[in-house]
Amino acid sequence: MSNGGDNPLQQLAAAWEAATAVAAEWAGRTAAVTSEAFQKLVNDPAIRAVLEGWRISPLWARQDCECLCAISHPDDRGVCDHHAVITRRISDQEVPLCAPCAVAQGVAEQSR
Repeated sequence: MSNGGDNPLQQLAAAWEAATAVAAEWAGRTAAVTSEAFQKLVNDPAIRAVLEGWRISPLWARQDCECLCAISHPDDRGVCDHHAVITRRISDQEVPLCAPCAVAQGVAEQSR
C-alpha cells in the first residue's frame, strides 16, 4: 500500500488548504491597508473641506436641480439633467445640483 500523500484527493485537499490560508492572509492584509488608507483620507484637511462643502442627498429625496446654469457655468449651458444628486453649500444655503451641473461648476471654478 502507498502512503496517504500519493492519493490525488488528499493532495487536492492539501493544496486547497494551502490556497485558502494564503487567500485569507491576503484578504486580512488588504483589509488592513485599505482601512489605514481610508483613515488617512478621511483625516486629511483637504478631503474634509470637500466633504463639508459637498453633501450627498439621499436617493429617496429626489429633487430638481436648482443650479443657476447661466451664472454658475455659462460655458456649459444645456448640460443639466434636472435630477439633483447632491447638494452644495452656496452663500449659506444648501442648493440641490444634478451631477452634470456639479461637475460644470467645479470646472468653472477651477478656471477662475
